[in-house]
Amino acid sequence: MENVFKSQLSVLRQKKKLSQEALAQKLFISRQSISKWENGDAEPDIDKLILLSEIFAVNLDFLLAGKNTSEECILSLKNIAKSFKKPVLKDINLSIYGRDRIALLGANGSGKTTIVKTIMGLVKPDSGEISSILNPKDDLSVMPQENILIESLRVKEHVRLSARIQDQYIPQHVNDMLEIFQLKHHEKSAVSQLSGGQKRRLALLISLLKPSKLLILDEPTVGMDLESIDFFWNYLDHIGGSVLTITHDFNQIDQFFSRVVLLKNGVIAADESVAKIHSNNQTIEQWYRSNNQERVTIK
Repeated sequence: MENVFKSQLSVLRQKKKLSQEALAQKLFISRQSISKWENGDAEPDIDKLILLSEIFAVNLDFLLAGKNTSEECILSLKNIAKSFKKPVLKDINLSIYGRDRIALLGANGSGKTTIVKTIMGLVKPDSGEISSILNPKDDLSVMPQENILIESLRVKEHVRLSARIQDQYIPQHVNDMLEIFQLKHHEKSAVSQLSGGQKRRLALLISLLKPSKLLILDEPTVGMDLESIDFFWNYLDHIGGSVLTITHDFNQIDQFFSRVVLLKNGVIAADESVAKIHSNNQTIEQWYRSNNQERVTIK
C-alpha cells in the first residue's frame, strides 16, 4: 500500500491546503505520524483511513490505489541524450504518472525546454527511448511561454477557431470557458487590444479547451498581472490529468505541486516529492539552493 498511499496522501492534503499539523489535528494524532505516512515509514490503521477518506471526500479505493502504480505511468524517458552544437541533455530518465503535479526547475540553458520539446515530439533525441501511452493529438495539451495568438481575431473568434481545430467546438463550452477565464466581457475585442495578463489567460484557456492526460505549461505566469497569477494557480486544482510546469515561483510550488524535478547541466540532479522536502523542514527555495548551489533571485 505504502508506495501508492504516501503519494495520494501528499497530493490530497495539498489540494485541501492542509499543513501536516492541521491534518494531524483533525485526526487527533501527532504531525510526526503524518510525516511518517507521507514518507512511507508507517501506515495508518483502518479507522484512520476511513477518517482520511471522509476529510478528503474520496473513497478508500482512490485513497489507497489512485496514483503512481506501474500501470499508470503515462510517459517515460529513458537514457535520453540530445546535442546541438554541444550536449544539452545527457542520460535523462524521467517518468510521469497519472495526476502528477511536477515542477521542472533549472537555470537558463539547463535543458528544460528541450525536454518539453522532446515530450511533444518536436525534438528527436540522439539516443534513448521514449515510452508513452499518450496520443499527442488527444491526450497532450501545451501552453508555451510565448503566446501563440492571432492578434487580428476577436477573442471569441479565436476561442471558437481553436475549439474547432481541437474538435471541441460546442457553443456553450466556448461561452463557459470565456466566463471562467474572465474574458466574456472582452469576447468582441481584438486579441491585440488585450492586456498582457488577459492574453496569458486566453493562451491558458486555449490549452485547456480539451481534457488531456498531460498538460505542459512553460513559465505560465510570465507576463501575467497579479490577479491573473492568482487565478491561474487556483485553477490548477481543477485540472484532472498530469501537469508538468516549468516555473520558478517557489511559493506556489510549495502549495500546488506534488513533485519537483531539478535539471542541471543537462542531467536530472534531483527528483523529490514536495512532501519529502517539507518533512525535512525545507521550503522549495531552500531545497533548490542546496541542490543547485547557485543564488536564487525571486522576481
